[in-house]
Amino acid sequence: MLQQDLAFVKNVKMEDIPWQRLISSYGRAAAFPQWFHAMAHGDMEAMSNAAERLAEELEHQSTLWHATPFGVIFAMRMLGEAAGDSVRRELSAQDRERLNALLVAILETCQPIAVACSETLGHVVDMEPLPSITDLLHESELWPEDEEEDEVRWEDDPVSDQAFYSYVYYTAQILLLYKEDIRRLCDSSCTEVRAAAGELLEVVESIEVGG
Repeated sequence: MLQQDLAFVKNVKMEDIPWQRLISSYGRAAAFPQWFHAMAHGDMEAMSNAAERLAEELEHQSTLWHATPFGVIFAMRMLGEAAGDSVRRELSAQDRERLNALLVAILETCQPIAVACSETLGHVVDMEPLPSITDLLHESELWPEDEEEDEVRWEDDPVSDQAFYSYVYYTAQILLLYKEDIRRLCDSSCTEVRAAAGELLEVVESIEVGG
């Protein structure tokens, strides 16, 4: 991964992403910030509902979308932070239960995304991604502010093959960047976390991507 892309992945803020102008499985990604907030700060029910919505919007039938790499950035950051918190001894039983549920939710959300990356990158040849992940936020790649013509835009298939490939390529790069955090969770004291981490790690390790 280019140094500029690495710095972007590590430092970009939620409010820096024009979510409303990115497409996801069922429309635009405008609700992503509130779902991530619910995952980080909501109760168990809110977290579960938000994780379910994100999973549906980030990947559908092995297809990734414009919002996917950016959503995975914040999902994996959350995973890394939660993995660090999970080793703290002073957590209450309730907090530990929520933390483990959060980890499992993120790991299971990323599992089909990782599978899509591995399969796509394993079969597509002679395709180059856009030079940088930040190119995906250029005006030429964003959907218009006005949503009135969205139905027509979907029918016209406005996304180029290179853009779709870039969604996969940069999502894969982000997953690989956080591979050691996933590996660390394979030693979790929670059975569900260990199982979900092991399954995701196996797929991530199968991803072959240049750059």
